[in-house]
Amino acid sequence: MKLPLNLIIFCTTAPKYGHGNNTENYKSNYTYEKTINSLFDQVDKNLFKNKLLHLKSREGEEGVADNIKNFCDDKDIRVIETKENFEHHSDNALSHAAGYFKDIYKAFSDLDIRKQKYSLWLEDDYLFRLRMISLEEAFKQSIKFLDNNPEQLCVRFNLGLNFTKAVNSIKESHNIFTQDLNYTQYGPTFTFQPNISRTTDIFVAWRAAQNLLHKLEILHCELVSGEILKTNLTNSPTPFSFFNPKKIFSEHIG
Repeated sequence: MKLPLNLIIFCTTAPKYGHGNNTENYKSNYTYEKTINSLFDQVDKNLFKNKLLHLKSREGEEGVADNIKNFCDDKDIRVIETKENFEHHSDNALSHAAGYFKDIYKAFSDLDIRKQKYSLWLEDDYLFRLRMISLEEAFKQSIKFLDNNPEQLCVRFNLGLNFTKAVNSIKESHNIFTQDLNYTQYGPTFTFQPNISRTTDIFVAWRAAQNLLHKLEILHCELVSGEILKTNLTNSPTPFSFFNPKKIFSEHIG
């Protein structure tokens, strides 16, 4: 059975800087194989209506790009490519963030992608870690929650196991929580951790964001994202939800 859900993976030919939990068990300059294999080991790949990988490739890394394309072809994942000599966030925050915002808009502008109500946003260096629930069931519960709560903009799979922010959260259902006004010093936030969102919401927000790329030099890209989403797509002051990390969480390996 397919869900009304796209899989959208963001991947680059740039080697990883090792900011994530890149342990000796899977230490590598590239993590896309581990991420995709782990995902498809935990959920039937045919559950997704569309499987798309946006590939950002740089001059001189054509061989890496070919390897990624061949791997995706074997996994029945369609690839769209953007060629741009971007720099890593730690070297040039504006180059990295502005380029990524363009990539997000390009991926969510795809006409086949826009036919599906929901999309799973997954960067190429995140793994899902499960406890007491299947990944398919977590996806189904997330979609049902968003169906029943139109003011909520996402269900995120939080980084890390420890449920440290329970006191700054509202319990919405058995497994889904919502960030309260004091969730962070900036209030409720949107992040680029794995999340399920409405495809149209992300398309509209990142279309608007194309006129705000200059702000990414002085404001963190996730804060800009959250403000655009809250301002344009909901009346709720607390529109960002997440799955119970005691049941499922994400691990960053990049």
